[in-house]
Amino acid sequence: MSHPCHRILLVESDTQLIDQIFELSEQVEAFRLQILKASDTAALDSLLEHYEFSLAVVNVQRLPPERSLNDLCIRFHPKPVLALVPDLDAAHLLSGLRAGASDIYSYRCLNYEAQAFVATLSRLLSRAAQLEAAHRYRESLERSLDELREDQMAAQQVQQNLLPAKLQSIGGVSFAYDLTPSLVLSGDFVDVAPLDDHLTLFYLADVSGHGASSALVTVLLKNMTNRVLRAHQRDTPLSELSPASTLYVLNRELLDTGLGKHFTIFAGILDARNSTLKYAVGGHHPMPVLNQGGEARFLTGRGMPVGLFDEPFFDEHELHLADTFSLTLFSDGVLEVMAKEGSLDKREERLRELVAAGVVMPDDLLESVLGSASCPDDIAILTLYRGALDA
Repeated sequence: MSHPCHRILLVESDTQLIDQIFELSEQVEAFRLQILKASDTAALDSLLEHYEFSLAVVNVQRLPPERSLNDLCIRFHPKPVLALVPDLDAAHLLSGLRAGASDIYSYRCLNYEAQAFVATLSRLLSRAAQLEAAHRYRESLERSLDELREDQMAAQQVQQNLLPAKLQSIGGVSFAYDLTPSLVLSGDFVDVAPLDDHLTLFYLADVSGHGASSALVTVLLKNMTNRVLRAHQRDTPLSELSPASTLYVLNRELLDTGLGKHFTIFAGILDARNSTLKYAVGGHHPMPVLNQGGEARFLTGRGMPVGLFDEPFFDEHELHLADTFSLTLFSDGVLEVMAKEGSLDKREERLRELVAAGVVMPDDLLESVLGSASCPDDIAILTLYRGALDA
């Protein structure tokens, strides 16, 4: 394996000394070297403009008047600079060290210190090689991060395109939601899909974890919704479109993917003909709050998370919706931002109180519980309502 070439800038005009440094540099075995010499200002400026160097070897007496050793050390930082001086007296040593030279040799004594000079070249080149490797690694990492950001932004656009309209009315019932991801991509997802003129499938899901892998599962959920729609269009009996049976299908499909991901979900089918709601719960918490008839209460139901068990169970419930009602669904991220409310029971009670007070629109609810704080977890809120919002 060939070693990368390391370039040395040699500021010197004395031919004999140049030849001596070339010969000593050939004894540095660990590096493949290229030495470029600058004997005047024009050559020095040209080399500095067109090349990157690992090390500078500078005879301070050959520097152009308008250039100082300090200037060159600043230009090279953090790469090393080896200074050559006539004599290693106190004045030259102090001046060189203050300028920032990495090491100082007397060019008059190189014959006597040849091995030490070679060892110093090797040490300074090793240091430069480490700096250059770190620089290449940082550039590679930055390129990878840029690519990752571009991928995430593209994935975010795809995910947002899969979401339903933020506010829509189907069969006389309005659906509104807010989805606030903690990162670029969200593991929370909502969907509202009209099955025909009377039936509407909706759900709020919370995929385990965050980021791209969780967002990919939300794409699977959307695919499931589309399949249900297609099945219904082929006159599938309504019983097979029940929320619970849908969760069983989803559970099997997610296990078959081998992704090792699971999610909680509240899924419902709203029938506008008789104003009934049929719903199933897949390990979802907190439960939705139903506000109708002057009472705000949590729905009941049990079920296991989707994608964790080969033989899960999902309760299915059915209830009648009044002419005026609101039903608000939350992902558990909303409870995390309510830590100041105290225990989990108190946070849930606070949610119920907000809904009972008529704060049911997702934007208003999020503002009430989050304020200006950041989201430590994805937060999704979906509200169905008919009639006055303070039902």
